[in-house]
Amino acid sequence: MKYISMMTLLGLSMVFAIACSSTAEPEVIVQEVIKEVEVVKEVEVVKEVEVEKEVEVVKEVEVEKIVTVEVEAVQEYGGREIVFGGLNWNSALIQNAVARYIIENGYGHETSQIEGATVPLFQGLRKGDVDLTMEIWLPNQNDAWNEGIKAGEVIPVGKSLEDNWQSSFLIPAYVQEAHPDLDSVEDLKDDKYKALFAEPDSDGKAVLYGCMSGWGCRGVQTGNDSGDGQIVNYGLSDHIEFLDPGTSGALAAAIEGAFAKEEPILFYYWGPTALMHELGYGDGAIVDLEQPDPSECPNNDPVHGCAFPAAEVMIAMNTELVDDAPYLIPFFQAWDWSAGNQLLAEGFYAEIADDYGTAEEAFEATAISYLNGSENWHSWVPADVLEDVLAALAAE
Repeated sequence: MKYISMMTLLGLSMVFAIACSSTAEPEVIVQEVIKEVEVVKEVEVVKEVEVEKEVEVVKEVEVEKIVTVEVEAVQEYGGREIVFGGLNWNSALIQNAVARYIIENGYGHETSQIEGATVPLFQGLRKGDVDLTMEIWLPNQNDAWNEGIKAGEVIPVGKSLEDNWQSSFLIPAYVQEAHPDLDSVEDLKDDKYKALFAEPDSDGKAVLYGCMSGWGCRGVQTGNDSGDGQIVNYGLSDHIEFLDPGTSGALAAAIEGAFAKEEPILFYYWGPTALMHELGYGDGAIVDLEQPDPSECPNNDPVHGCAFPAAEVMIAMNTELVDDAPYLIPFFQAWDWSAGNQLLAEGFYAEIADDYGTAEEAFEATAISYLNGSENWHSWVPADVLEDVLAALAAE
């Protein structure tokens, strides 16, 4: 026999909102819903309602009452200053500026940076003088990295520039077009090719514009505690004159100058970078001389005499900051700095850099332009942080 009954359902929805400093009491919302139901027979219905890992089991025959509570989960942000390692190349400094803006305006920390090269800044990270480094290129500094991990001084909290590359032996395509037999590092032992890249003070040796002192890649080229380096292992010690450019800017200027005049140059560089993009790496305008495959080296480590493998570029945090600001770990785990992000940001930097008195001001302005010009970063942060950062950008 069929009959119609009136059932009152009391239902609430639970919303977890993370707020920087909210102390509001949980708000109980009761919503009454009148619902007609056709019942054929009495049925026992068990419903599970998950409230902060607690399960409420309700037995229903005619009247069901489910009471849930709208809860604000309180998240306290802010605290001490956070110190970034200011690595001396553009991709690292741009990423620093973007992360610093988000942390200052979204998470409530003051930030600063200590500028320098890879090796000393990583030692600072291990000691706690530096809290965060946005680019640790592995295997370039495998030994120091492994020591820091083993000692419990640093941890990886994210990855960056996963579509990267680097090489110690690049030449312009116009050089190879004029010398088609020049296609391998072995060819650099030939006197005619040594002369091609020689300079007045290089004693007839080919000049290699390499990694500057303090960069992890320098040890890969000239040797470190793990191995003799590419130059020695390739048998090029008597054929190559290694040139330390001094700064990343000087290295870039030497490369740009040679390309502008279509002069020979043998050089190290990496990507993704605006310079290599503009000069046509990937479009056939730059040639990577053949080297042994990384698989031929122990642990794929090029210091033993092979090409660089694709690097793991780690975001590294001193373990003290893990205790002081654990909410930053999900932020950096979500960090996704691709070649597209890098080239977009470097484009902003090229347009505005000359308008600012200091490099730090120029990089901060670049970060603001990037954050305004892209929504890629929105998914890296929780909703409340996103709201605060967008408000700060609107006020600039």
